[in-house]
Amino acid sequence: DVTDARGYVRRIAFNASGTMLASASQDRTVRLWDPSTGSSIDRPLTGHTEPVRGVAFTPDGLVLGSVSDDQIVRLWDPITGNPIGQTLTGHIGSVQTLAFNADGTMLASGGADEVVRLWDPGTGNPIGEPLTGHTGWVRDVTFNADGSAIASASNDGTVRLWDPGTGDLIGQPLV
Repeated sequence: DVTDARGYVRRIAFNASGTMLASASQDRTVRLWDPSTGSSIDRPLTGHTEPVRGVAFTPDGLVLGSVSDDQIVRLWDPITGNPIGQTLTGHIGSVQTLAFNADGTMLASGGADEVVRLWDPGTGNPIGEPLTGHTGWVRDVTFNADGSAIASASNDGTVRLWDPGTGDLIGQPLV
């Protein structure tokens, strides 16, 4: 039983091998867990100044991303617990969700500013312009298996499909 008594857990994510579980918490921390024992691994990852909304691992498990109400995307080394590079900034408002593509070379994030932002996790630089069109908070993002499309879900009641190479909307919003 993985329990975080310091604040409720908002999101969780396994690494690809299933040997590590990350939790995003109300108390502004990310915690790493050994799912076979339920024990925490090392110390909490700290640096966010507001509640953490989401966590995701790269497919190889070498990078962990976290997003928060503090408008920031952070990257972590899940083995050492140390931050990787600079914080990724650009969202205006709470960042709700993040996802890596299948080879870990692109990160998508979405939030209260109603946009999806794309990032190069290796450099921390944005990729292209924000993907705009939602009229409500972006609550979830995901890449398809080959990375040729990103789906975003919003409080506006739509799911939108995007071409990550061009930033263009693919077809009409799904309602």
